[in-house]
This record gives sequence, structure tokens and C-alpha cells, in this order.
Amino acid sequence: MSYTQTVIATLFLLIFLLVTLGFNEGVYSSVDLNVRFASGHLKDCRFLDDNYTVSVFTKEDDIAREFLYGGFSARGGAISAIVLSIGAFVLAIVVPKLDLDMSAAKYKNDSWIHQGDTLTFVIGVLYQLFISASVLSVLILSSCTIMALSKQCYVPSIGVDFGVEDNNPRKLPGACSELADNIVHRTDYLKASLFFSLASLIAIRFMDYAIRYDKKASV
Repeated sequence: MSYTQTVIATLFLLIFLLVTLGFNEGVYSSVDLNVRFASGHLKDCRFLDDNYTVSVFTKEDDIAREFLYGGFSARGGAISAIVLSIGAFVLAIVVPKLDLDMSAAKYKNDSWIHQGDTLTFVIGVLYQLFISASVLSVLILSSCTIMALSKQCYVPSIGVDFGVEDNNPRKLPGACSELADNIVHRTDYLKASLFFSLASLIAIRFMDYAIRYDKKASV
């Protein structure tokens, strides 16, 4: 039995999810929710005032970190989607007769108990749950990423010339140019994460299609 499309589709889905998780994990250099950014020992070099002093992280960053790394978060959504998609893949590979059309069970004479291949029916239900839960997990991942992005200050995607030399809104000042933890870095990573999370939704749909195609083509 051939599983060419199934393997390719699942591989791409896992790559998208891992890339999304990687971007989210790299948004902040410290993801420990017990460390308060507002304490002042961590600095954000994106914006300087007239005295060239840097601003500190605010409560907005604490909220953003909660969306990214808390109990109900983008991290949890990504990990759940990875586990569930692997579960759907394993079922597709291991089970020779997967009830994709939910037709293995028949209810006769208004019976509450179905008649037919119970095991095939139950595994078919489990497969549908894996796919649906994967979609839900990615939606949580995307939503939490959007909420974290909304907590960052607006950063233009390209440089804007305001008529002042070197006044590029994305350019970091002098000594801060080598720092990785700044608002430009965070927004770029969050935008990339959002893109790949939305791509993962399409990849889940394609994986489901590939599994159905391979099962029917292998008859």
C-alpha cells in the first residue's frame, strides 16, 4: 500500500509547525514568566528619548509573554498540533481500513447501538477527532500569536524616509545594533510565526486529503 502523499503532506505540516514554534520561542531572550521585565534590568533599545536613555520592558511585554508561553498559549497550541498530527499520521499508516466516510456503523430499526465493524468505526471517529483537534490547536496558536503581536508597538515593515538622514524606523541605534532582544526583532518573529501558523492550517487540510487519496488509491 502506497503512502507517498501522506508522508509528504505530514512532513510539510510538521516542518511548518516546528518553524512556527521556533519563531515563537525566539521572540524573547528570556521566557521565564517568573522574571518581571518591568524590574528594569532588561532594556529595549528600539526607542530612545532625547537623553539617549533606553526604555524598559512594560506590562505589555508580560502579557505578550503569557500569550506565547503561558498555560493557554501559542506554545501549547503548537505542541498540541504536532502531537495530534503525528497521531493522525500513525492511524493512517497502521490501520489498513480507516473509516474515513464514517460508514462502518449502521443503525437499524431506530436502535441506539450500531451494527457493523465497531473497531473500524471507533478508529474512524478517533481519526476525525485528531484532525479536528489539530485544526483547533493551530487556531489557538494563531490567535495567541496575533494577541502577542498586538501588544508590541507599531513597527513599519520597511524603512520610511522622514526627510532626516538615517531616520529609518527599523534601524537600531549605535550600541544597540547588535542586540537581539528588541521590538523590531520581536515583531518580525511574530509576523513570521503568524504566517507559518496560517500555512499550517492549509497543510492540515492537505494532509487529510492526502490520507484519503492514498487510502482510496490503494484499493
